[in-house]
Amino acid sequence: MMKKYILGLLFAGVGVFALTSCDDYFDDVPNNATSLEDVFSNRGQTLNWLTNVYSYIPDPMKPRYPGGTCTGMMMHASLSGHQPWTDGDNGKALNIIQGTLSPSTGWVSSLWTDFYRGIQYANIYLAHVDECDPLTAKEKAWTKAECRALRAYYYFCLMKHYGPVPIIGDRVFDVADPIGDMTIPRSTVDECFDYILSELDDVLASGDLVSQYDSNAAFDTQYSGNMTKEAVEGIRSVVLLFRASYLFNGDPYYKNLANQDGTKLFPQARDEQKWIDARDAAKKIIDSGQWKLALRDNSGKLVNSISQSNPYQSVFYASFGSAENEEMIVFRTSSDHDTYPMIPRFNGGSLGGTYGNVDHGAGAYTVPLQFLDLYFTKSGKRIDDEKEYDARTYEGFFTYDYDDPESSTDPLFQPRLTTYSERYGTSNYAYFTVQSGHGIMKQFLGREPRFYHDITFQNRPWEIGNGKNAPVEMNYSGNSGPNSTGTHDYPIFGTITRKIVYYNTNGWDYTILLRLAEVYLNYAEACAELGDLKEALTYLNKVRARAGVAEYKEYGEQVTKGARGENRLDVPAYNKDTVLKMIYRERIIELAYENKHYYDVRRWAVADGRWRTDGPEMTDGWIYPKYHKGGEGGDMLGYNVNGATTATDLSFYKRVVQQHRIFTKRMSFLPIPQSEINRDKACVQTTGWESTE
Repeated sequence: MMKKYILGLLFAGVGVFALTSCDDYFDDVPNNATSLEDVFSNRGQTLNWLTNVYSYIPDPMKPRYPGGTCTGMMMHASLSGHQPWTDGDNGKALNIIQGTLSPSTGWVSSLWTDFYRGIQYANIYLAHVDECDPLTAKEKAWTKAECRALRAYYYFCLMKHYGPVPIIGDRVFDVADPIGDMTIPRSTVDECFDYILSELDDVLASGDLVSQYDSNAAFDTQYSGNMTKEAVEGIRSVVLLFRASYLFNGDPYYKNLANQDGTKLFPQARDEQKWIDARDAAKKIIDSGQWKLALRDNSGKLVNSISQSNPYQSVFYASFGSAENEEMIVFRTSSDHDTYPMIPRFNGGSLGGTYGNVDHGAGAYTVPLQFLDLYFTKSGKRIDDEKEYDARTYEGFFTYDYDDPESSTDPLFQPRLTTYSERYGTSNYAYFTVQSGHGIMKQFLGREPRFYHDITFQNRPWEIGNGKNAPVEMNYSGNSGPNSTGTHDYPIFGTITRKIVYYNTNGWDYTILLRLAEVYLNYAEACAELGDLKEALTYLNKVRARAGVAEYKEYGEQVTKGARGENRLDVPAYNKDTVLKMIYRERIIELAYENKHYYDVRRWAVADGRWRTDGPEMTDGWIYPKYHKGGEGGDMLGYNVNGATTATDLSFYKRVVQQHRIFTKRMSFLPIPQSEINRDKACVQTTGWESTE
C-alpha cells in the first residue's frame, strides 16, 4: 500500500503526461518507502532512480522485442530490410510499410509515453536529488548534469519521431495539479531545438560531466554508457544536423501547421546559420583528435594507416561495440544483441545431415533488391555505371563462367564445380570460398567490401561462428528456404543481412549510437549544403578509402590516385545537389543496419522518391535505383525463392515483386497519438494526419 503513494504521484497525470503503467524499477522500492522523500534519502535508491532514467535510451539492436523505447523496429520500416514476423516490434514496422498507421495505433501512443516517462523521471530526480545527504556535492552536480543531458536526448528522440512537441521544462506533474495546467500546446521546432541545445550547452559548460577517457586518453570502462562529456558533445552535433536538415529547416509541406493561436510550428524558410552550426560542431569533434577511423589488418590487428589496413576487417570493427573501437563516440550498454534473425536457418538442404553442428537461426531478416543494388562494385562505381552489369541486372539472369569467362557461350549462370574464393585486391584475404557445386551469381562477385560484410546471398558460405562454411541455400527446398521450415523463418527477398552478427567475437559489449565515420559524413553533408564541395569530397573520400572503395577526384585538384593507390573516379557534376546525393548514397551504405536510414531519408525529404517536397522524381539512381519508383514505398523486388527448387536452379534469380509498400509525405513523422489530441485540447495534430480518425 505504501508504494501506491509514489506510483500515484507519477502515473495519475493526464494529457501528454499521463503515464499509465508501472515500471520495473518500482519492484525494487523498499516496503518502508512511503514517499519520494524516503527514496531520495537513500543513496542506493537515489542512484537506482537515475539508472531507471537511463533505461529509456533506445536500443536499435533489439528490433524484435516488444514495448518500451526499442526503436530498432524502424530498421524494418525502411528500405534496408524487412522481417516478416507480426509479433512485438515487427508488427509495429508493418503498420508503417503497409500504410495502416494511424493516430490510434497503440504503439504510436506507447512510444510517445515512454519518452515522456523518461523525461518525467528525470524531472523528479532533478527536483529531489539535493535531498540525498549521503551523496557528495560533486556527485549531485555530476548526476544532475547527466540527468539533464538524458532529458534533452529524450526530447530529441521525440522530435525525430513526432516533430515539435510540448516542452514541460522542470515541472513535475502530480494528481493535485489542475487539468488546465497540463494541457499545453506544442512548442515550435525552433523552441524545441533551442531548449535541447541550451540544456546540452549548459551541462557541457558546467564542467560537471565526467570524461570517457582517463588522464592518459585511454578508454575508461567505469563510465561506459554514461552521459559523458564526449557523448554529450556527440549528441549535440547530431541535434544540430537534424535542426539544419530540410525537414526541420523550411520544408514547405509543414509551413501551415500552427497552434490554435496561429503560431506556426515550423520555420517558414531555410536558415543558413543552422548549417554553419552543424558543420562547426562536427568539425570540433573531428579536430579533437580523440577518435580515429577503425583500421585493421587481415588478422583484425589495429594498424595506423589506410595502406596497412584491410577494408573488410576495418568496416567490421567500425560498427563493433567494444572498448577497443577507436571510432566509437556515443554508445549504450547492451547485454543482449538480437542476431538470431540474421543467422541462416540451416535445416535439411542438399548437404543433408552436415548441418547438425552449424549455428542455427531464423534467417528471416531479409533485404529488398532495391537496397542490395545500392552497394558499389569493387571499382567504386555504381552497378549502373559498370559495363559488366548490363540490363540483365534488373530483368533476368547473370552470366559468369568461372572456368573460362572469355569463351563462355551460355548466356545464363554457370555453376562452378570446384572451389573458388572471392578476395580483396591482391592480398590473400578471402571474403568467402565457394563450396564445390555451389555457384555464385555474377552480380555477387566483384563488389565492394561492405557488400560482403553486410549481405548473405544465395550459396554464400556461412563462416561466422560455428559455420563450417556451409553454403546458404535460400531456394524453396534449400537449407534456409521456405520449405525448410514450414514457417515464416525464411528470407522472402532471397537475401539476408548479416552486418551486426558479431556474437562469436569477444568484447561485444555496447550498441554504437554515433561513430566517427558518421561525423565525417555529417561534416561532408554540412559542407556541401554550404557550397564547400571540395571539403565535402575530402571527408567523403576518407570514408570511401577506409571501406576499400575508390575515391572521387576532388574539385580543382589533379590528384588521380587514392590512398590505396587506386584510380580516383570522376564526379558526375560539381554542383551542390549532385555532391549531396553522393554523400547520401555513401551514408546509406556505410551506416546500413545502424538504425539511420529511416530517419535520414525523411530529414532529406526524399523518402517519397522525389527530390525534396514537390520536387522532381528521382531517376538518377543515387539514392534509389533507377528502376525503382516510390522511394520508401512502391514494389519491392526479391529473388524467386518459391519458384526455385535446387541451389543451382537458375529460376531463383528471376526478379519478382515480393512486397508492396506505402509511403506518403505525411509519414515523415508519426502522428500525435489520438489519445493525446483528445485529452489535450491545445495540442494540434501533425499535417496530413488530421482527418484520419
